[in-house]
Amino acid sequence: MVNTQELVNHFSKLLRLQAIEYLIKRDCMMYNHPIPSDEEIDFRKSMIFKMPCCTKMLKRLFSDAHDMHEEKGMMPHAVSVGDLEWCLKNRVIGYSCTQRVKHSWLVAKEDDDLRRLPAFIELTRIYKPMIESGKNILPPVEKKAVENEALAIVNELAISMKEA
Repeated sequence: MVNTQELVNHFSKLLRLQAIEYLIKRDCMMYNHPIPSDEEIDFRKSMIFKMPCCTKMLKRLFSDAHDMHEEKGMMPHAVSVGDLEWCLKNRVIGYSCTQRVKHSWLVAKEDDDLRRLPAFIELTRIYKPMIESGKNILPPVEKKAVENEALAIVNELAISMKEA
């Protein structure tokens, strides 16, 4: 039997990585910037993946960085990882888009180009039977975070029991 939660976790992570790669390449093509090498794309993907911007807001983050370029009077150019980090700290999106956005691990409904990515299609296949049966869709769960939280609760209980 296939573990649905593991599939959701896997394809949610894959969707984020595919969306990041697509946005990097699209951005370079849009501004006639040479497409980076595979190693450079992998490096940029890993840096952007670590940012606290949810998948749903990634496309908006890139747009926000271009707006920042325009407002500062810069020549239009492909965004750098530094531009995206600066925008997260100082611009419209900020840190508010991490997990407070409903279904933040998916891409936005209006982003048809991102909804054609293979990982999104796979998530759709997983979620379709759930939705048809009236169940809620499963969010991805970070196993390590759950384990750390459980360990913290156990430690807290152990300390309170010693004090009692």
